[in-house]
Amino acid sequence: MIDFERNPARIQQRSFEMVRRQVQMDHLNEIEQQVAVRMIYACGDPSIIDDLRFSNGAIETGLKALKHQTPLLCDVNLVIATLNKKLLPHPPLCFINQQQVVIEAKQKNYTRAMIAVEHWQPHIKQSIVLVGNAPTALFRLMELLEKRKIDQPALIIAVPVGYTGAAESKQYLWEHYQSLGIECIVLLGTRGGSVLAATAMNALLSHYYRVIF
Repeated sequence: MIDFERNPARIQQRSFEMVRRQVQMDHLNEIEQQVAVRMIYACGDPSIIDDLRFSNGAIETGLKALKHQTPLLCDVNLVIATLNKKLLPHPPLCFINQQQVVIEAKQKNYTRAMIAVEHWQPHIKQSIVLVGNAPTALFRLMELLEKRKIDQPALIIAVPVGYTGAAESKQYLWEHYQSLGIECIVLLGTRGGSVLAATAMNALLSHYYRVIF
């Protein structure tokens, strides 16, 4: 019979311990390390630590937003699928599949993700934004922020994955977040994905509610 660990709590805890032994994270504070550990565990790639960035106030601002139960806005539904629903005070929002968004995207020849961002306006003030898949959503959000056509979120977790615009959109955010007046967590380069966006958010939620695994 094959001998392997079956207990989910022990599997996760052992994995977290292995990540901490293998990855140098002394440049991060304890909560940032918790986020990093979970993201590394989720993708199985310790080298993402080299591209993971936290603005100075990202953690504090994110936790404050959770205290005020501000909305969570997601670029795609796959981000929502990975979020820990038990810890969310209200359902996260994603408009990418709404009929009006689909219609407007066809009319303007924009991506649905771009149009969905335009529909965030009633909810975005001091919200937490999760972008895990669509760099055009991140580009459009920053464009609207620069033109002051949309309210500022409290925190952007930006980890869109891909080869067309993903690295560029994240680099732009990292270089301009201060002028945009926004805190952010960013995974630079082409790597990322919806699971990592949700994982970073789950780490904040777990810390806020002191969930121990």
